[in-house]
Amino acid sequence: MKDFLGACLSGLCILHCLLVPLLLAMGGASVLGAWIGSEWVHYLLIAPICLLLIWSLPLSWIKHRNLHPLWIGGSGFSLLLLSLFVPESAEPLLAIVGSLGLITAHLLNRHLLKQNSLV
Repeated sequence: MKDFLGACLSGLCILHCLLVPLLLAMGGASVLGAWIGSEWVHYLLIAPICLLLIWSLPLSWIKHRNLHPLWIGGSGFSLLLLSLFVPESAEPLLAIVGSLGLITAHLLNRHLLKQNSLV
């Protein structure tokens, strides 16, 4: 369940990165556009992503002993964090690639746990 939730939250990051420019391009500077585009939404999304990553992947590694989810998840999370500190033009690309890495890590982790009947 943790991996599914982590993958879904990372998917929300991708939606956020794609929806904000789309809303702004369509003139959606309304309350919804201002809320979705505000800086605090990044922190609202990244906090539970971080907690789920720390809670899920290391504990699962103890069970299945495969480092791939940890490496992929760590790389994805690093890119996601980096996206908070780069110019706005590079932010969406880094966040989307990082989120895709996190989704991959969580789904691979879930697969490895199921493969070993550890879920």
